[in-house]
Amino acid sequence: MLFSSRVSLAAAAAALFSATTVHAWDTPLQIVTADRECGITMFDIYGTYKWTGIGYGKRYVELCRNPNALISIYASLYTYCKPEEIEPSMHVMAQWCEGYGDKIMIPASEFAANLTKEAIAALPIVQSKAALPPTTNITAPFMVSKPWFEMVRVSYHLYAYGARNDAYSGFAAYGFWALILAFGIIQNVVRKIIVARRGYVYVDAEGSTIRPGAGGKAGVFGRAAAVVRKYVVTPSSMPPYHQQRLMGCSIPTRAESFAVFSYWSVAIILSFVNYHGQTNSYFLGKNSMAPQIWRYIGNRMGVMSYSNLPLMWMFSGRNNIFLWATGWSFGTFNIFHRHIARIATLQAIIHSIAYTAMYVGYGRKEVYTTDIKQLWLIAGVIGTVAMSVIVFLSLGYFRRKFYEHFLLIHIVLSAALIAFLYQHTATRLNNPFLVPCYAIWGFDRFLRIVRQVYTNLHVRSGKGLITSKSVVTYHEAANILTIDIVPANKNVFPGPGQHYYIYQPFRFFGWENHPFTLAHWTKPATASDDLHLQFWIRPYDGWTKHLVKQCKAKGGSTMTITPTLLLEGPYLAHEPVHTFEQVLLIAGGSGIAGVMPYLQDYTRRIEQGAAAGDSGKIPTRTRKVTLIWADRREEYVRFIAEGPLAGLSNRPDIDVSFYVTNEPETTGESAAATPLDASSSASTSTENVTSCVTPVDQAVASEKSAEEEIDEKSGVFASVSALKKQAAMGGFRIQYGRPEVLATVRKMAESIHGTDSRMAVMVCGPGVLSDDVRHVVAQNMETSRESITYFEDSFGW
Repeated sequence: MLFSSRVSLAAAAAALFSATTVHAWDTPLQIVTADRECGITMFDIYGTYKWTGIGYGKRYVELCRNPNALISIYASLYTYCKPEEIEPSMHVMAQWCEGYGDKIMIPASEFAANLTKEAIAALPIVQSKAALPPTTNITAPFMVSKPWFEMVRVSYHLYAYGARNDAYSGFAAYGFWALILAFGIIQNVVRKIIVARRGYVYVDAEGSTIRPGAGGKAGVFGRAAAVVRKYVVTPSSMPPYHQQRLMGCSIPTRAESFAVFSYWSVAIILSFVNYHGQTNSYFLGKNSMAPQIWRYIGNRMGVMSYSNLPLMWMFSGRNNIFLWATGWSFGTFNIFHRHIARIATLQAIIHSIAYTAMYVGYGRKEVYTTDIKQLWLIAGVIGTVAMSVIVFLSLGYFRRKFYEHFLLIHIVLSAALIAFLYQHTATRLNNPFLVPCYAIWGFDRFLRIVRQVYTNLHVRSGKGLITSKSVVTYHEAANILTIDIVPANKNVFPGPGQHYYIYQPFRFFGWENHPFTLAHWTKPATASDDLHLQFWIRPYDGWTKHLVKQCKAKGGSTMTITPTLLLEGPYLAHEPVHTFEQVLLIAGGSGIAGVMPYLQDYTRRIEQGAAAGDSGKIPTRTRKVTLIWADRREEYVRFIAEGPLAGLSNRPDIDVSFYVTNEPETTGESAAATPLDASSSASTSTENVTSCVTPVDQAVASEKSAEEEIDEKSGVFASVSALKKQAAMGGFRIQYGRPEVLATVRKMAESIHGTDSRMAVMVCGPGVLSDDVRHVVAQNMETSRESITYFEDSFGW
């Protein structure tokens, strides 16, 4: 007798379910191409039976090593598969043998005598599964009928077709973001070329200026770029909200919203299209269609959710090559990171729902009860819950109110998530998505350590190991912390727009790190001098409040401490404001720290040009810088004005207006302007991360000074001697009240319309200030040329 019954239905079902397990593949996600489906169909048919033998044990060991099984498989393969399918089918079957059974499949050549036409024709043919129940133990080779083969072939084709679509849908995410990043890289390269051409002027022997890259009328591409910048790149999607929250949500720019909306659209469309189902050997019965479609939806959602993981990690890291390549801000990348995470989490939830619906809809509650106790399913449930918790705690309210706790929970849950997702698919899927997450995370952390070591540790001949030194002072009247750090390595190149992360390692939460804008720096004049990096911080809760307590506990007139602090950075690069003829700097509160480095950079460039004499290269096109700054405390304003900017008073090319928004205590001073003998320069903290300043409504137009010496049409000084002549004029002052910022922006924008001059507007302030200025700048941009460009010093996550 050929057959004897001995295997239980449960064992057969378990064997079928284990058919999704593999370890070694030449395609990701176990994608089986159409020309390989015939071979897997044979495994599906003959893998339902127990093949008698000694020492086989595992299902795939039997299929790949048992002579009776192999003769049956090869005979059916040669009989029913197309000639062009035989070799690919052999290949994929060998893969499955190695992946599932850790065994080499015995080749067909070993059974040549049993696979002749005569031998195959002599094999018994079984007409249907009903004629040979899966519980049967097989002791001799046999062939299935053509109708049986074709039904299983169609069944597996539906599954394989769905799996291929799942993979294509998952990998489509990489194609989408590759296009977005490629666009960003191209526009950044073009921008850098333009900056290189426009970043300087020449002064000839007669003292007149020559402006490389100065354009007359913009061409077609220039006009198109101006329209895109005015209507897409600069404005918010819901003006005036951008840095401000709308119902607790951050509002991207229109360009960012286009990328986010497009990705949501792609993800939704690919999630719910191209499903095909019909009654087949996997799903039998009149009620089988719904659970079949649920199964396919669950598979698609699982693959797409996994495919989003490397993208989530990539857009979250601060050491990201694409940040440099595109020139986009960390805030922009973080917007992409959050939306990808939301999509991935939603897909994971639908994946869980779909599989639950499949179990219940197909009447497999007992199978579900068994599977829910398995590690792979428990890990999947925990992973979905972890993703949901991470997304919930990433809402703006929690990030702002409990940032340190949010960050710690975020990191711990993210690490746990990868571990659980690995367990969920370790024995079931050739998953290519988890290793990149480890690699991206490890690369980012490695570079953080490298940056810290490079900046804070340095070996000097004769002095041994040098470490960074820091001094922290709390100025109570101004309510400002100043952090002055001397990095161990002098080969740090400070500049405007840079952010550094500061650690205080020798405390309980020593791993915490906080981003701050570099406010001011003093370069060493000689080899023995130190480089000083200074940060000016308005203290809030958390770490800055802890520093204030330490300073107060120290006491004394200066409230100064010398803690051990570590720097990590710099991050970001300066905006090319030096390529614009006019620059308007707007700051509110501690946001002065974000804009003042640009003034310091401007004076450095002018000094370099003056050093070249009456003929030479001046590394800036800027002829006029206007600074408007408002703060509530007069003490803070005077602290800045009498500090690093003290040497910049009486310059006609620098127009500074200081505003104190609180009324003066002395009566009679309410609206009067108070002269100042000094000017000011500073830097700002971005600890609380939206924009780096306190609210300011509007700003005042600056006074005009000796502009007859300036070529209004070209927007540059007529000669170096004219700059020297005007340097003896001007001054700074403090006014009380709120500056008319928006009126100033409009007036300055109108002044350059119809000329060749270009204006840069740099803002660092509270959300309402930044958003209002952004909106007004967008309104006043020309569509015929890029006359005004908006820059914003902010740090968002």
